[in-house]
Amino acid sequence: MDARDQAALLRSPLFMAMGADLLASLAPSVSVRDYQGGETLFAQGEAADALFVVADGCVKLCRETGSHEQAALSVLTAGQVYFEPSMFSAGPHLATAEAVSSARVLRFDGIAIRAAMTVKPGLAFDLFALCSDARRNLAEQIERLKTHSVSQRVAAFFLEQINSASEGANFTLPYSKALIAMLVGGTSESFSRSLVQLRQHGVEIDRERVTIQDIERLRRYVEAPFGESARERKQIPTRYASLWKRRKFDERLVRSWRTALTASEPISLLFVDVGDGQASPAANPAPVDRKFLAAVGADIFREADRDGKFMVHYNGEIFAVAAPRADHGDAMALGNKLLSNIETNAIQRGVEMGASGIAAIGAATIVPSPRDRIEKIVCYADIALYRAKALGRGVVCSFHDDPSCERAKRSPSGGARIPVIDSPHCSICRRDARCA
Repeated sequence: MDARDQAALLRSPLFMAMGADLLASLAPSVSVRDYQGGETLFAQGEAADALFVVADGCVKLCRETGSHEQAALSVLTAGQVYFEPSMFSAGPHLATAEAVSSARVLRFDGIAIRAAMTVKPGLAFDLFALCSDARRNLAEQIERLKTHSVSQRVAAFFLEQINSASEGANFTLPYSKALIAMLVGGTSESFSRSLVQLRQHGVEIDRERVTIQDIERLRRYVEAPFGESARERKQIPTRYASLWKRRKFDERLVRSWRTALTASEPISLLFVDVGDGQASPAANPAPVDRKFLAAVGADIFREADRDGKFMVHYNGEIFAVAAPRADHGDAMALGNKLLSNIETNAIQRGVEMGASGIAAIGAATIVPSPRDRIEKIVCYADIALYRAKALGRGVVCSFHDDPSCERAKRSPSGGARIPVIDSPHCSICRRDARCA
């Protein structure tokens, strides 16, 4: 380890905090190696027994998928430190480290690091802080993957380069476009499409050179709940829509149903359909403005996130709200409050409403019996929603637990899952509901 390497170490807050004496005591355990682009520092699954510091160049961390492809997690640059917490428990590396281009890396033996912690216990807190930062960054990365489109994630990456660059709104791509695509969770094809979409937001790219015409405009695009193109709207209609959120909603609804069955308590389910106010449910309404749809989701969340209620963007332009321990009166009161909030929001946003309103709400309340399946309440809420749409929107309708409705009692899935109801009996039930 020469003077250049020591200077690289002192750029890291971790080693600055160690002090010169402790750093000197670690020197015998340090090995230095220069890597060429594509060379592997360590592989996923190998024993994690060292701490690494990038002295020069870049190193990418990636995981191998089941199809033997790579998913990039992050890129380490000069001065950054990496270690696995499992280094202290003889565990494996959870990722593979590979030099992006030529890189110089210092390797500190894990045993020496543990010995240094006994000399300076504060080092353990410094390492714990690094773990905490890494966990926070990973949580933010997961959030972006779930709530933002690829082009928004590319735009966020560009803004990060502006923040770290000293050239204002102009910078050179720090890595290859293929690597950037991997870092934002896209493919080379989706990255190229994103560059085309970002031209509409003032981003110009000439080979490796990026120019951002309006930083604030691009920042607003990144912070929006969803993208603005038709493709992005289809993928991410609101921040309450994702397979993960739907699965969690279903699981929680199952638990609430079982609790209601055990305690002989009521449980209610409401479907909220945001449309254009057309009277005929068979008509093809124009697509609802996605920003308004996101605002509706926020309104519903504020009302549903209390007293055990929970919600999800259920399907298309339909939101679902589950209300454990809510009887028929409670469900109707909640539905009317949601309807009022949605229409007030529509007026404030200048959304065009039909003669009767913009939203239709269907509510179902059941006190489960051992013979009932959970699909029953989903079916009843669906029938109630269809009735509300048939009446021309702007209303809250309910479908009561009618013991004579044998069709609604039949389970389309045999109780194995909670479907979007679309059994052969649904059209008959909807026809009956429309005439009721």
